[in-house]
Amino acid sequence: MNAKTKRAKKTYEEINRRLRALALPFFLNTWEEEAMPPAGKPYRNGQLVELSAMSYEYRTGKRYTDCVNALYEARRELDPVLRHEIEEAKKAAEKLAKIPKEDYLRHQNVLLEAYPKFVEAKNSGSFAPVRPYLKEIILFNRRYAAWEETDSLKGYDILLDEYEEGMTAEKYDAFFARVREELVPFLKEVLRAQKPVHPAFATRRFPAEKQRAFCEYLGKVMLFEKDKTMMGESEHPYTNNNGNCDVRITNHYYENDLASAIFSAIHEMGHALYELQVSDELQDTMSGGGASMAMHESQSRFFENIVGRSRQFWERHYPVLREHFREELADVTLDDFLRYINHVGTGLVRTEADELTYPLHVLIRYEIEKDMMAGRVTEENVEEVWNAKYKEYLGVDVPDAGVGVAQDMHWYSGEFGYFPTYALGSAYGAQMLAAMKRDFDADSAMGDEDISAIAAWLKEHIHKYGASRSPAAIFEAACGAPFDAHFYIDYLKEKYASLNGIAL
Repeated sequence: MNAKTKRAKKTYEEINRRLRALALPFFLNTWEEEAMPPAGKPYRNGQLVELSAMSYEYRTGKRYTDCVNALYEARRELDPVLRHEIEEAKKAAEKLAKIPKEDYLRHQNVLLEAYPKFVEAKNSGSFAPVRPYLKEIILFNRRYAAWEETDSLKGYDILLDEYEEGMTAEKYDAFFARVREELVPFLKEVLRAQKPVHPAFATRRFPAEKQRAFCEYLGKVMLFEKDKTMMGESEHPYTNNNGNCDVRITNHYYENDLASAIFSAIHEMGHALYELQVSDELQDTMSGGGASMAMHESQSRFFENIVGRSRQFWERHYPVLREHFREELADVTLDDFLRYINHVGTGLVRTEADELTYPLHVLIRYEIEKDMMAGRVTEENVEEVWNAKYKEYLGVDVPDAGVGVAQDMHWYSGEFGYFPTYALGSAYGAQMLAAMKRDFDADSAMGDEDISAIAAWLKEHIHKYGASRSPAAIFEAACGAPFDAHFYIDYLKEKYASLNGIAL
């Protein structure tokens, strides 16, 4: 490495240290969002916007772009991790520079103001509090797509590519068409064949304090290390982290729904495990953290569903659950519980959906996002469109916005293009399971005292790389082949046919 490249690398590392430091207040703000006094939020938002301005100026400033360009020109001299990072940094800096600073900062402020309005809308059942914020967010995303348009990427594809590099509406259309063609007829078979759920789960109250205690137990099972993690509560469960030694999740507790908190906890701890197992060597780089959102969702959905809803897992852990709920589950057998957690139903809420109907919930959001970006859906008619699609695809009437268009935080956090990664990540997880089974008895490992054996495989093949390689490169190396949706469809059909006595 010559003197010029060494100087560029030193400058790049110096600025990135500052950028990582600037990210810390945003991490802490997310964690404290629902606990802070409401009157203090406008002032705090102003401070966060100022920090956003500092970050914008660093990333678009001549000193940073010069060093990135110098390293990019010398990329063949760099080690593979830094080379990949510089290629990504150059793309990100060029994209950010296309956004006028005033528009960028206004958007950051809109997002900060939108979150409490989302919470209000969800809890009240009225879309009105958050509707004007969604209008601003949609308009920004349309303008963003126009700013970032290239010969190869236009419109909604620009946003899809940001959450999973290489994915386009054409590819997602083909994926969802296959899911719809294969699974919708099968869903009808399952609905006809499945047995009713034990009445305990519809009629009994499961105290929140007992749910919290059991989720603490699940933390030990899921390797949610106490000295590196925290578990809080929020309206919409999420995972956030500052490196691989400060990883935090939130949950919620509904006393009429035992499964909700359990599977939200396992889902978020799946995200957390990914961050906890990123190599220490990547912590002082910009390559720490998950490779993409679909890769991240593959981990959360893998643990939530493939592991967390398996018989092997609950043969080990159901006795502990019954200890926590001795009265509530006294007459509920393991088979009763497994039927409950794998029951298929056409419900309203994505985060509570079973594996089989889950991709339909995601498909609805994907179709609406496409129409938002094309101008066919706006904040004025989105609730009407949402309700119509739920009636068409799942046969249910949406009673209010709290379980409808205001149930998820993602649009109100500006995350257009994110939703499809939930379905794609679920499909990735099924293919990872097939690869895992070639190396060891993964089914038996789901019944171990904790997930150590499965976590070790994931660390070696996926987690340790963080974002130091492209998602496709990590996935293909782990699975031994490119993504193929048939693993997902076969997994779902085999599982639910077996559970419900259906011949394939």
